[in-house]
This record gives sequence, C-alpha cells and structure tokens, in this order.
Amino acid sequence: MCVEMLKMDHFESRNKSMTIGTINSCIEWAKSHGSVIDDKVEFRADANQGTYAVANAQIVEGSVLVTIPHQLLVTTALAEKHFGLKAPTESNPNALLQLFLSKMKFSSESCSEIAFFQPFMDVLPLTKDIHSPYFWSREELTALKGTELLIKIERNLKKLVKEWFDLITKVNAADDDDTEFYLQSSSNPQFQLSDYSGQSEDFTWHSFTAYLWSAYIVSSRAFPELILEHPDLKDINQAFLYPVVDFFNHHNGQKVQWQLNKDTNGVSFSSGDQIERGEEIFNNYGDKSNEELLLNYGFAMPNNENDLSTLTLRLPPGQLESLVSWDLVISDQNLAENSVNFVLTVDSPLPMSLVKLFGILSKLTSENFVTWRSVLEGTERLNAIIDQKLDFFKDATKLRVSLKSPIRSKSTKAYLAGQKRIFQESSDFIKKFQRKVVKDLKPVSFKSIFKADKPFVNTLTLTFGIMKYEDLLSKGFLQQALLLWIVRAYNMSSREGANLALPQFIIDCFEDVKSNMVIEKDDVQEYLAFYKSMFPQLSTKIPEIYGKGDWSIKNFIVAGTVIDRLVWILPASQEAFFLERKRYDLLS
Repeated sequence: MCVEMLKMDHFESRNKSMTIGTINSCIEWAKSHGSVIDDKVEFRADANQGTYAVANAQIVEGSVLVTIPHQLLVTTALAEKHFGLKAPTESNPNALLQLFLSKMKFSSESCSEIAFFQPFMDVLPLTKDIHSPYFWSREELTALKGTELLIKIERNLKKLVKEWFDLITKVNAADDDDTEFYLQSSSNPQFQLSDYSGQSEDFTWHSFTAYLWSAYIVSSRAFPELILEHPDLKDINQAFLYPVVDFFNHHNGQKVQWQLNKDTNGVSFSSGDQIERGEEIFNNYGDKSNEELLLNYGFAMPNNENDLSTLTLRLPPGQLESLVSWDLVISDQNLAENSVNFVLTVDSPLPMSLVKLFGILSKLTSENFVTWRSVLEGTERLNAIIDQKLDFFKDATKLRVSLKSPIRSKSTKAYLAGQKRIFQESSDFIKKFQRKVVKDLKPVSFKSIFKADKPFVNTLTLTFGIMKYEDLLSKGFLQQALLLWIVRAYNMSSREGANLALPQFIIDCFEDVKSNMVIEKDDVQEYLAFYKSMFPQLSTKIPEIYGKGDWSIKNFIVAGTVIDRLVWILPASQEAFFLERKRYDLLS
C-alpha cells in the first residue's frame, strides 16, 4: 500500500531532464536485478536523438544483445494489482497501464512497487522534451492547419479525455480540478485541449496532462504482450514496457527479434544483422507512416516508403447506405457523419474502391448501372479534389509557422512533403488510368470524326472560322460542334443513300432518348439562345447540310442528352470521345 509522503501531489525531483547519468543508473538497476546486456552495446544520449545505442565492437548477426527478466517489465498485471481493479477489456486495453505509469512518474506517494521502478521512470522523457503534436502549443499546431492530421489530433484528444476521466473516477482519484477540466472540455466548443497538453510541468499524477504523457509513452515505447506468451491474454493489443530495449531508435527494415527466454524467465532482444563498430544499434518499430511516427513517436522520416494519407469524403445524407446496392464495400465509414475514409499510399495512391465510388456518384439518374463514361467522369470529380489537396500541400511545405525546435520543424516538413508526394502520385495515377481506359476500350474519337467529315468542317469554317479540331478548343465551340454533328449524324442516318460511316450506338442512343424523353419548358429555355444563334441562318446559308432533315430545337435537346450519356473529354488533350454504354464491372 502506497503512503503519501507530502500533501503536494505533483512530482518534484523525479521530473528532471534525462542525462547520461540517469541512463547509467537505469542500466545498473537493470543489471543488478538480473538483466544481461552485451558489453558491445554502449548507450548514449543527446538532445536530438534522446537515448540511443552504438556498437563499440563488431556484433555478429543473430547476437542476443539484451535480456530483461520478467520482474523488470511494466505490465497491465502490475497495474491491476496496484489499483485492485481489472483492466477494461473494451476500448483501450492499455488504459489502466497508462494510469499506473502516470502515478509512477508523477506521484509523490511512496511505496515499494513505485520506488522499485524509479531508475526507469527517471529515464522517461518529460512532457517538454516530447515532440509529438499532442504536446504542441496552439500556435505550433497552426503548422498542421488544413491537414487530416490536425483533425485526428483533436478527435483523439477528445476520446482520450473521456477514457481518462472514466478511469480516474473508477479509482477514486478525480479531484475538483479534474472534474472541472472534464466538464469544460466536453461542453465548451471553444475549449481547445492543446492549450492544456504539456504546456506546464506543474500537474498531478491523475491530471489529463499526466495521462496524455503516459498514453504517449505506451504508444512510443511499449511492446506487445504476445511476446510473453500469456495463455490468458485478453487482447492482442495489450502491451508492456520493456526497460533498456526501449532505448534503441527505429530504423525501417532492420532485422530484429524479441522473444521469451523460458530458461531465464526473461525477454531477449536480438539483432538479425551484423553491426560494425561505431554503428548505431536499431530496433524496428514496424512499417509506420509519417502520421503514425509523428503522433506516436515525435518524429517523421523524409521519403518514408510506408507513408500514407487519408482522404475523407462527406456524402449527402442517405448516400452511404445506398452504396450497398452497388456491391461496393467501404471498410472505413461513419454513418453518423455520412463520411467515408480512404487510405492512399505511395504504392497504392488511388484505391479502385475510390474510383468505383466516384463512378457511382457520377452515374446519371436515367442509368440503372454504372458505365465506363460515368467512371471516367467520376475520375474528373475525384481529380479536382486530389489536385486541391495537392495544391494545399505544395503551399504548406513552405512552412511559415515558427516551431519551438528544429526537430519539430524538420518532422513537420517531412510529414507535409510526404503528403504532397502521395497526392502527386494520386493525381498522376488518375491520368494514367484515364489513358489506359481509352487505350483498352478504343472509344470513338470526335476528333477523328471531325477530320474525316470534310463537308461538316467546311460549314464550321464558313460559320465560325473553324478549320481544325484545335480551333474548336481555342475558340470554345466544342459543345456547339458536338450538338450540330450529332443532329447531322441522326439526319444522315435517316436518309436513304447517305454515305457517312456512323457508329450505330450513337444513333441508337439518339433514337432511344427521342422516343422516351419528355421535353419540358426548362429544356427549351436551356437551348433557346444557342438555337436562335444558329437557325434559320444556317439553313439559309448552307442548305445542302442544314436545309435537309429535322433541325428542330427538340433534336438539339435530344443531342444534349446524348452528350451526357455518351461523351467524355480527356482533360489532357481535350479530345472528346463517344463511349458505348457498357457496364463497368464493380467487382473488378
């Protein structure tokens, strides 16, 4: 049972900056209680790297470098014993462990189980030395304004506040200040948690700041309890602290092994690579994105091959539920917020489920299936969102906000550059996808039709001064030319002996629309100005083309619907294509 030494509940001398002396004290403590540490491992410390280790002699592949006995591990079982409370099995399985850490680090109480771990607690960083954005000031967080990361920080902090208050209430540790903090943070929309996280070193062990610190320690230093091979492990995410081994820094691809040594009842750390004298000895935290590294470890890596970004989309109410009928499965969705999340990576910058979603959203109401045209149209809508994100990160990488330390500034720039890289890959992928679809489907090119139909081109030359397809683009007459040609094609197809090779699916679409479409007043108003600018002048000036067949406004309204159903314009070249209405396979 712990006994309170002083009425002052905030920590005192224990909260001091880490030095090589405290590291050595921790190493001696570990060795004096049965730990085995290879003499070739030398531990060091500096302001930039914190604690780290180097080899003072060559270390051969497969060498066991550190073995820590079970009694030195900080586990959930210890926390349960201390508080006389079972760890929650729902939500966060490490919540009680985190509260136990808060008490060991920041309490002024004295008891054998807390005193025993003091050399290890002394090595753990103070809040002021942590570079995770959870501990940044409001001003510093403006460097992340507009990013998904900032949204995630605020969301996670709010979730953590509830978890913290529920827990300190269960162990009867909440005081008036804690209760006031909780009520303000949950009821006041203007309350910003970042104003209270790590901005002061004067806090109690049961405060939210202390709990945030312990949550960071677990996220950055803990190891999975699966290593301990407990037969009654409740949750695979349950973790423990592994003194000394948590001194090693992270390196992607480093071959390491953590395993239970049943002979010594300890846990061993081995290097799978040969390490030369003077080289740093690394651990491997796993394949982590810069977002995860920055939040949970306080740093980010340039050109991180495991980097990712999240694209969050809000859909109209009810839209999310309707996607089920289209055989589209989205794993990360929030029905309450009508939002979906898609993960973008360097290797997979544009998930096909995202492409399919926008194909569904771009489907015409008259269509009962998703077409290739709607998918291509969807990629344009998606590309506008992606390019907006890309423009944001291009500007954001010119970091203008003053951050307190070079480490934070460097990490933020690495994070922002990584996001820019992913969205650039996404933008490039869309263009490659569009070109591939055109190559594979071989749709009918209006540019090719235009070049082949000399009489039609001549009429545009006389009327608009158009001589080649590029003139349609530069003078803004592509839509008018498409309307005129579609009506001309229909009139030609209905005349016997007409010598014009016409794609039959265009004529079929025209006839289908004409026979089923009900012309409304608004439809007429939409095309009236265009129609009056063309007719009857064209019929009079060029009767051999525009004086034969049906050139009524109704046919132009029909032609406009044909364009909606069949035409897609390749953005890069502005080449218009007619795509036959074929079903896009949502399961491909």
